Order: sequence, then C-alpha cells, then structure tokens
Amino acid sequence: MLTGNKGEWSEPYALLKLLADGKLFLGGENFSKIKGLFYPIVKILRHEKERIIEFSYSDSLIIISDEKLLFKVPINDFVKNAKLCFEKIKNSKKGKGSFEIPEIEEFLSSFSIYTLKAKSKQKNDITIQIEDPNTFITPSMGFSIKSQLGRPSTLVNASGATNFTYIIAGKKLTGEKIEEINKTREFSRKFKLLAESGASLQHENVENNIFKSNLQTIDYNFEKILSEILVLFYSNDISSENTIPKFINKVSSKNSFGYDLKINSSMYELIMKKFLTDYALGMRAAEVWKRDYQATGGYLIVKDDGEIICYHFYFTKNFEDYLFSNTRLETPDPEKHGFGQIYPDKGVNKIKLNLQIRFIK
Repeated sequence: MLTGNKGEWSEPYALLKLLADGKLFLGGENFSKIKGLFYPIVKILRHEKERIIEFSYSDSLIIISDEKLLFKVPINDFVKNAKLCFEKIKNSKKGKGSFEIPEIEEFLSSFSIYTLKAKSKQKNDITIQIEDPNTFITPSMGFSIKSQLGRPSTLVNASGATNFTYIIAGKKLTGEKIEEINKTREFSRKFKLLAESGASLQHENVENNIFKSNLQTIDYNFEKILSEILVLFYSNDISSENTIPKFINKVSSKNSFGYDLKINSSMYELIMKKFLTDYALGMRAAEVWKRDYQATGGYLIVKDDGEIICYHFYFTKNFEDYLFSNTRLETPDPEKHGFGQIYPDKGVNKIKLNLQIRFIK
C-alpha cells in the first residue's frame, strides 16, 4: 500500500487536480489567483521510475502514454478522484504522519502510477506544457509542488555546509561561563549570557567553500549580510519576528555594508530576493551553482482550500515577492549539524550558527 503524509499525498493530488481543471492559474499576493489570468494545459509529464508518463487531452478524455502503454480515461474520473483525494488529505487527523488512501492508489495504478512522488533526476516534481494565448507558443515548464495542507516545507535545508563560523570577540570568557553557555539549549538565552559577559560575535567565514562561492554569485557582501541576519535570528526570542522581511528591514536600517540607500532603498531586499529565487530554482549549499534554471521553473502551491496556483520565474516579480514574503528562519537540530557550542581554535573561542529557511505556509 502507498503511504505518505499530507505533503506527500499533495503531489498526486496536484496531478489529478491540474488534469481535472485543464488550466494553470497564476498566483498573486496572499496566495490569491490573478483574476482572469490562466493558461490552458496542453500536456503534463511525470517521471515514474524509469518511465516518463505523458498526459494530454482529447475531447472529454485524458490520453495517458509512456510509449509502451496507452490509456484513455474520462476527465470526469479525474474530477471525481481529485475531489476525493483532497477530502481524504484534509480529513486526515491532525498530527498524524503517514496514511493510506486506497481509492486513490487504485485509480493511480489503473494507468500504471505506483508511487506518490515523481522520480526525476531533475529538481522539479512535475512538468507542464501550457498554451500562451498571447504569443501562441507552448512552453514546457518544470515545477516543485509545495502544499499548505501539511507542514510548511523548507527552502534552504540545514546541513553542515550551511554553518557560519564566528569568533567570540570582546571580553574573554571563563571556562565556567563557556560551560554554562554550552549547556544552555535556548539560543536567545545563550546570546544574553554572551552579552552579559561583555562578549560579541564577529563573523569569520562560511564553513563550506562551495556555499561561500555560491553566495558570492548573489553579491560579494551577501555572506556577511546572512551572517548578520543569523545573529539577529538566534538572539531573538519572539517567533513572529523571524520572517525574512523583518530581518531585511533590520539589516537595511543598520546598513553595515554602506550601500547608497538614498539611490536605491531596496538594495538589501533585492539581494535577498535574488538569493531566495536562485535557491528555489536549483542552488544547493554543497553544489557549485552556475545558475542552471532548467532544473525547475517555479512552484505550484496546493492551497488550503484545494485550489492550485503557480509562481513561476517566467513572471519574475510575482515569484520573487512570493518567496520573500512567505519565508522565515528556523533553528535546525544542533546535534545533527554541529553548531551552537563554543569551542577553542588556535587559542581563539569560536561558535557556529546554522542557516535554515522554511516557508511560513
């Protein structure tokens, strides 16, 4: 039996819903559809293990083919099963992990889909060919599927590569104080203890040289901008203040890097948007980034009401605004990623802080 959480079941739901609607709607502010703006779907491609399954339309039928097998399924079957799938996901008990939807599994297997998640070497979950009525072109665009039905997904996943190293400057800490700080689990409390001891953090480096290089493709100062944001985040104890826009407002007000904000007051916002967009479209901390946007083109958002909207880098401003307005920093597991403890290095005390960015919803 197929089992998955709400986010994982959202992927086959998105396939069923898109085929049932036959339209791709563009998203605007606050996850609303842009009125009157949608693109007819010509076909959808899904990677299923070693096969690429193609879904296209013929009158009231969905034609499904993988070059060997051919199925013809009424569109109404997709309408019915999309509705059922959404109801089962929504009605799944809160906090429940993996669950089964036997009716949807049976429907998917009737045209040879046997997994919840598409198996692709690329970073997109689904590829959609649309028809642009203005230009009459039919571009194929790759999307990652993000669901509001389950826990918000991460944009920047924590790893050892996303560690930032800081020198503990100012007053020298005693061994007892270091032990007290290291035993403290709450980061805002750690920072209060550091401040009370007359110590401060001075950014030294990004632990992973590849990630350091990737950050330089955004802006030469971006590594330092992120390091400043991390200090603000870990010293904060108000969760509602941990959003990307609020941190950008703070670093912009401080303007440690001397940008001429009289000419362009949005410099820090623009730099951050560039980073979020590149990360959404394929950048990874431990992989050399060469701005290959072919891997994925944007996000499909499965909304809480079951509707699906897209944010695509083809529509740059909407996509950037979506990423910027709907992301926040969070604390990953220090035990897994080796950060948050003061340690000596060549006679100097240091500490590492880790970067992880998650969607708000």
